[in-house]
Amino acid sequence: MDLNELLALATDAAKKANAAIMQNYDKFDIFVKADRSPLTNADLAANDAIMRALEPSGIAICSEERVLDSKRRMSEERFWLVDPLDGTKEFIARNGEFCVCIALIEHGRPILAVIGIPISGDIYSSNGGRVYKNGALLARPNSAPQTFMHGHHGKSVKYAQFAQRFKMQLVRKGSAIKFCILAEGGASAYARFSDCSLWDIAAGDFLLHQNGGAVVDLKTMKAPLYNGKSLINNHYLAVGASAMKNLSEMLEFAKNF
Repeated sequence: MDLNELLALATDAAKKANAAIMQNYDKFDIFVKADRSPLTNADLAANDAIMRALEPSGIAICSEERVLDSKRRMSEERFWLVDPLDGTKEFIARNGEFCVCIALIEHGRPILAVIGIPISGDIYSSNGGRVYKNGALLARPNSAPQTFMHGHHGKSVKYAQFAQRFKMQLVRKGSAIKFCILAEGGASAYARFSDCSLWDIAAGDFLLHQNGGAVVDLKTMKAPLYNGKSLINNHYLAVGASAMKNLSEMLEFAKNF
């Protein structure tokens, strides 16, 4: 399969996962995983839908609900990296801020990505060069509100310090939807100064990069890699296209966190 065919496959997978999640939105059971994070019927249904949809590609799949072992992640030339329901806590809270994340990793970096937003049905997708929203070309933003986003559950004072330093309004937003907001020009920056998993950000990283923004690993000061031994990302900073002019200054400030 070429990249266009793989993108069509991933888009179909995200749409089916969106539908599976919404079928469980009004009534679901909550389980607790070994790491004490929540799991619902919707996570499992979305995972099953994605696994079935991506299977014809013949490419290995690493999902939050079916992890590919580290040896294979490090040795496979390509593999799918999937979060079938990013923002399970937001799903449980019924605030709409949850999404489906699918990325195709090649030699450690994403080369294709799809993010689906179940509550609206929106699909963001790219296999390089351009980003599409529901099949229509997404314009590269030349301006954005002075807004700095972080998650609902982050408690560190670092977020407020960063926002104050760069004269931005601090806003909480759940899941990888934040990357879509940045790609559309709905905010200027987003950071994570605590641990999260590879599948949480790979798709958003690619979409944002393709629309003129960037995600930078605050430890390596380079783009994140997704084929390492650990499933945990280093802390990172994401900026939209219109804020790229301030990226160096932001990184210099954030790296000390």
